[in-house]
Amino acid sequence: MEASEVFPKLRLNATDRRTQILAAAMDVFSERGFHGARTRDLAERAGVSEALIFRHFPTKEDLIRAILELVGFEERLRAMEETFEPLPPAEALRRLAEYTLTALRDDPRTFRVVFFGIMETPELAGEFYQRFLSRMLALETRLFERAYAERKPSPTDPAPNPAIAARSFHGSLLFYNLAGAIARFEPIPEDPRSMAEAIVALYLPEERT
Repeated sequence: MEASEVFPKLRLNATDRRTQILAAAMDVFSERGFHGARTRDLAERAGVSEALIFRHFPTKEDLIRAILELVGFEERLRAMEETFEPLPPAEALRRLAEYTLTALRDDPRTFRVVFFGIMETPELAGEFYQRFLSRMLALETRLFERAYAERKPSPTDPAPNPAIAARSFHGSLLFYNLAGAIARFEPIPEDPRSMAEAIVALYLPEERT
């Protein structure tokens, strides 16, 4: 399965006013964040009136929720679980990291919009964690549990805690989101496969390819 099948690049076909507004919002918010973007800017980009925007999205939270729904995290997570869960754990972690970094390289706009949306609305941040991030961490934890269970036990080299390893692993991927897509002071990895292999090798050094 190609990375684009797990993380398809988000494209919007403005077939109606609501979709037209969301398409403009993706562009404007990815450039300026939610607080930095004015309704006037959004209306100009969408080619509609400010009144029409408020008719479809009475509050900024309504607009953010619509964008998060549009990004389709539920479908993405389901595809990741179905794709990676059956694989050997080290391979699954490498492919998970590669797909995530590939999506970041190919469509940083989506990562920026999601980050700005959940960080600027605390209620949505908690909801996002409960519905999506915790599920992602659970998948990564299960993969590390399997990887460490397959190791031969050693009293001098005990297996790391899989939950901590999963969060550290996830944090490594998040770094490139924050530093590359959000702050833009670190280059986004040009070779996701090599970067993914290097990251997984930190946690499973005996599984180097």
